[in-house]
Amino acid sequence: MIHVQLTKFRKPSVLTEGFLFFTALLLFSCATNQNFPKQAQNPQSYQEAAPAPEKENQSESRFKWQQVQNADWAQYFFYENKEVPLRYHCLKINLEDENLSILTFPASKNDFTHKKGKKTDFFTGLTAQEFSEKTKSVIAINASPYSGKFKNSRLSLLSSPRKIVGIHIVDKEILSPPVRKYSAICFKKAEKGFTGEILKKQESQNFTDYDFAFAGFFTILKDFQKESFPAQNSDSRTALGLSQDGKTLYLLIVEGEKKTQSTGLSYQKCADIMLELGASDAIQLDGGNSTSLFINGRNSLAYTSRIKNAVFIGFSNK
Repeated sequence: MIHVQLTKFRKPSVLTEGFLFFTALLLFSCATNQNFPKQAQNPQSYQEAAPAPEKENQSESRFKWQQVQNADWAQYFFYENKEVPLRYHCLKINLEDENLSILTFPASKNDFTHKKGKKTDFFTGLTAQEFSEKTKSVIAINASPYSGKFKNSRLSLLSSPRKIVGIHIVDKEILSPPVRKYSAICFKKAEKGFTGEILKKQESQNFTDYDFAFAGFFTILKDFQKESFPAQNSDSRTALGLSQDGKTLYLLIVEGEKKTQSTGLSYQKCADIMLELGASDAIQLDGGNSTSLFINGRNSLAYTSRIKNAVFIGFSNK
C-alpha cells in the first residue's frame, strides 16, 4: 500500500494573493506577446507589422543588413530569438545589377530522364549542397513543389525521381507545364539585370514573355494586402517577395525542423515580414523539410536538409 501524507492547506495572506496575481498577469502577458519577440541584435522590442505600407521600403528600420561576400547585389539579415524560439534569414537582391545571373535546376531538357529518345516528366533530384557545388551559386535556395514516382509521399521522399508540380521555364523554354491553382514567380531579362513579377495563378497564356518562371504554392501578399488562409500552423518556410517596381527581390527562409531552436512561422506571419521588408507581392514556395539556404557554398541553417529536392534557384555573378 502506498502511503500518502496529506499536508494541511493554509489560506494565503493578502500579500501572497497579490503577489500570485501579479505573477500570473506577467506570465500571461509574456505568452500573448511571444510571437513578437525582442530582436537578437537590437535591445528594442520588435513591434507587430504595421498595416500595409503605402510606399515600398517604408518599414526596413529593424533590418540591419550586411553585405554578402562575393555579391555586390545582395544583402543579408539574420534574426534569432531563443525565447520563442525563432530563427529566420532574409536576403535582399538588387535585380537591376548587370552582373547578376540566375541559375536553376533542372536547367534544360538534358537534366530530365529520357526514354526511347524522348524527355519524360521525371529526373533525379539534388540536395541543396549538391546544387550549390554544381552551380557555384553565391546564394542557393529550394523552390518549387514536386511529386515522386510513388503515390505515398513518404516513399517519394526516400527516392530521388522527381516531377515538378507547376511551371518551370529556363531561358524561355518550358520544361514543366503550369498548374492553374498555384502561383508563380517570373523573371524577365532587362537592359540591366532582371525584372520580376508574381502571378497569382499559373495561366498558360501568361508565360510567353518570361525568361525564367518558377512554380510556388500560393500568393501570400498582393499589392501590399495580405491574403487570408484558414490554416495557422507554423513550419519551415521559403518565401520570395518583390518590390512594387519588380526591381528588388526579397528572400525569407524560416527554420522550423528543430522545434527546440525555431518553431517556424505561418503564411500570415511570413506575409507580415515581407511587408516590413518592403515587398508589395510575395509568394510561398516549397517549405517544410525541403527548406534550404546555402550562401557561398555553406549551409546557413542550424540543420542540414538532405532531401532530394526537385527545383533550386541560384543567384551568382556572370
